[in-house]
Amino acid sequence: MTPWTMVEPCAGSAAVTYHLLGAKRAVLPFQGSKWRYRRAIESLIRKNGFTGPPAEVVLTDRGPWGPVHRLLIGDGREEVIRYLESFDQQDAECVYLALQGHGASRDPALRAAEFLFLQRLAFSGKAVGLRDGRWVSAGFNRSSAYGIPATDKFGAVKPMIKSLITVLESYADLHRPIVSGGQFDAGDFQVVDKRTFVLLDPPYAGTTPYPGASLPRERVVELALRWRDAGAVVCVCEAWPIQELVDVGFQASQVDSVRKDGSPFKSKKAEYLTSYP
Repeated sequence: MTPWTMVEPCAGSAAVTYHLLGAKRAVLPFQGSKWRYRRAIESLIRKNGFTGPPAEVVLTDRGPWGPVHRLLIGDGREEVIRYLESFDQQDAECVYLALQGHGASRDPALRAAEFLFLQRLAFSGKAVGLRDGRWVSAGFNRSSAYGIPATDKFGAVKPMIKSLITVLESYADLHRPIVSGGQFDAGDFQVVDKRTFVLLDPPYAGTTPYPGASLPRERVVELALRWRDAGAVVCVCEAWPIQELVDVGFQASQVDSVRKDGSPFKSKKAEYLTSYP
């Protein structure tokens, strides 16, 4: 197999990368996650001749995710788990109140655990962010924090921090690539020295914004063209085809239609991949 690199410039929870590395479950539910579309995107990756898992992954994000991925995929996962286990031994709402609106830790593993704790308990997977170095959460979901007993109509909901820890423990079996990235701008990595697939998943127009992060359409088009010109295979996710890219040789394909169910975790928009070649 020819070594290749997976790049997610707007990584978020990096669902597709984790899938390619062998994950059976996403890290957690997250606003805009591509976990539902992982197989469709993988099919596009394979059609372009990329075989096996990536030998290197580059995951950047304007939010807290980038450094978290370096730990979970690299050598810091067990330390992050230990911090989450210590949180899980305390009252969840007390931990939430101690974190929300307060300064993020400077210790990378503790900072990652703080973020994952807040993100797992945020309402509807809405993005947690930082403002002036302080955590900003979408709220405290008591059902996710404490669970819900089973009823005649519905099964029990388990406390979600324990579930998160179980997911992270399962990542011991992931393929281990070289991992880099962090809390950077989407255009920081432009050097292509081996076969590279770029999955550009920007904030969608007309959707709930991410804290402290935006990427206008013209910037998305500019980045896609820069990666293409650098020699990468490029795929852009949006709720419709990116016409400016289609006009210069990209191809658009629909992978999901508009959803009408009431799930708070699933987009109500159609899903398109605009890719080159």
